[in-house]
Amino acid sequence: MSDREWYQARIRWAEMVEGRGIRSWEEAMYLFRSEDYDSAFARALAIGEGCQSGGEEGTRHPRRVETRLAEVILLECLGSELEDELEVHWLKRPATEEIPFEHKFEPALSLRQQGI
Repeated sequence: MSDREWYQARIRWAEMVEGRGIRSWEEAMYLFRSEDYDSAFARALAIGEGCQSGGEEGTRHPRRVETRLAEVILLECLGSELEDELEVHWLKRPATEEIPFEHKFEPALSLRQQGI
């Protein structure tokens, strides 16, 4: 019998455009097994980092566009009764705040700042 339990993580990325800053937010929900909360948080960070991407957009005036891990919004233990790993895309929405392209997110601090 496994000591691993199911965890749910809601992860947020920022779509950043060179010369403009943030364009949009993207969020997804993941379910996965882990030994404990700290291991689950490390797994959520690894998932988020693995989904980062970057490239050039536009041909006439190309600019760098990057999808960067911004934070782990939610992490909670669901127990041991679920059966499979699952990804659920949550949403993508335009950014309403101004964040410059050079901004460095600190996702490893995201839940710690909330006192969790």
